[in-house]
Formats: sequence, structure tokens, C-alpha cells
Amino acid sequence: MQHSASSLPLVSDLTDVVVQARAQLADQPDATGVFDRATTAFVRELIGLRDGLSDPEREAELLALDDKTLVAELLIQALQDDPLTPKALRLRLRGQLALRRLLDQHGGTLSAAEVAQLLNITADAVRKRARRGGLLALPRGAHQVFPVFQFDVDAARMVSGFDALLAVLETDSAPAKLRFFLSLDRDPRQHTDRGVAAR
Repeated sequence: MQHSASSLPLVSDLTDVVVQARAQLADQPDATGVFDRATTAFVRELIGLRDGLSDPEREAELLALDDKTLVAELLIQALQDDPLTPKALRLRLRGQLALRRLLDQHGGTLSAAEVAQLLNITADAVRKRARRGGLLALPRGAHQVFPVFQFDVDAARMVSGFDALLAVLETDSAPAKLRFFLSLDRDPRQHTDRGVAAR
């Protein structure tokens, strides 16, 4: 979800949002502790970045980002200014952010429930098909998401030959499979049974 400058919450609104979010964790002391620490840490780091946010070009660039990408960009910027942050961590965050942007350019992802509705099967059947290697699934927290490019949404089915192409990839790593498809010089959905047969 993208925000324009006029749609951003005022300070009073933001305080209300934080208070309401914290109230939802009232019966979970550990979660409340994590929430308080994360909120304080993020605000402290954000204040420390104020000089870098005053560049008009940088402001416009950041405001155009969706919420998660904005948070990631600010975190990376904060880590770059911290001499104690391992370079490998910054690079990993950069790589994950670049991969997410590339995935968004190819249609984004669907949840298991959305795939189930599209294919007219149950969400459990979707997860079983993913475990068998018939669907490309990516971990996101405790759940899985499914890149849209493997589906022919208009026809409500998998792209023809996609599952066969998945089967011949010599890796069990979902991110590696994703990089393979997104590194192609054309739309991944154009790789059909004929492309598999050519291998």
C-alpha cells in the first residue's frame, strides 16, 4: 500500500495507532515487551536518519515505496551508518529487497487460500502440491506465498508445463528456483511444455 504525503498519519493519529496496537497484545507480556522495544528502537533510528530524509529527491523516492519496502530501506540506511553492523547482514537485506521488488514486477504473490480459490481446490491441497514440488512456494513468516507468474489467472489453472519445468530444476531451494525464473530474458509464463521438451 502506497501513501502520498497528504495521506500520512499525523503525530496524534500515529500515537493512537501505537496505543491500539499495543492494547491488542495486553494478554501477551513477552509480545508486549518486544513491541515496546521495537517501537522505541525504530523511532530512535528514524530520528537519527532525519538529515538523510531531508533531501527532496530522497523524500519523493521513499514516499513512493510500499510500507514494507519503506521499512526495509530505512533499516538498511540505519545499518549503513552503524560501523558495528556486519557487511554480510546489509548485503543480505539488500538482496532480499531486490528479490522482492523483482517478484512484485512479475505480479507479486498469492496466499494458499487465494491459490485454492483460483484452482478450485482446498488450501490443504495447495500446500500438499507445493510439498510435492508441483507448485513454487516461498516461505513468508509461518506461512507460504505463491508467485503469481506460475498461474494462468484468466484460465484459472497453472501455466502449462510449469510443474514439469519445476521438476527438472536441480535444486530444492525455493529462492534459487525463483531466481532462475526471474532471471529469464522473457516472461516466465512463456516457458510451456515445448520449452520443457527442448531441454
